[in-house]
Amino acid sequence: MAERTEERTREVEAESDGEFGVDVDATESLGGTTDATTEQSSESTHSYFSLRALLYAFGAVGGGMVLGGLIPLVPFTEMLGIALGGFVYGLVASQRRYPELAVAGGVSGGLTVVLSLLPQLAAGLNGTRLFAIAGAVGLVLSVLGHYFGRDLRDGLTKDL
Repeated sequence: MAERTEERTREVEAESDGEFGVDVDATESLGGTTDATTEQSSESTHSYFSLRALLYAFGAVGGGMVLGGLIPLVPFTEMLGIALGGFVYGLVASQRRYPELAVAGGVSGGLTVVLSLLPQLAAGLNGTRLFAIAGAVGLVLSVLGHYFGRDLRDGLTKDL
């Protein structure tokens, strides 16, 4: 029985190492538990929203925006960078993280437009609609990028 518990502990540790979807609070040890509590605790470690995954999503979207912003003389390439960041995150992440990407893409898209139009906003332009529209576009682009990245990852890792 002790060997089986150690195997499960190693399997859980192996599954949690290197994944972007690991929660910060999921550091419980499984030693000395029964099978029912082991199954229950493994189910409770998967949450719908993770702060660590959100930070990774902001990093991926921010990196995509920087790469998109390097293209000169073409407007709104940062928005395409949001889709690129979501795509790369979908390729790398082992779990679906649509809510985190939606928040990161929406906030980043809104802030990009607001900061690029800062002089006009200081002169009296109302930026709430601009923030909302750009946030919605960033949200959609990041979620679509994540979807296509996960789809490509699924296709690359599927057995023939």
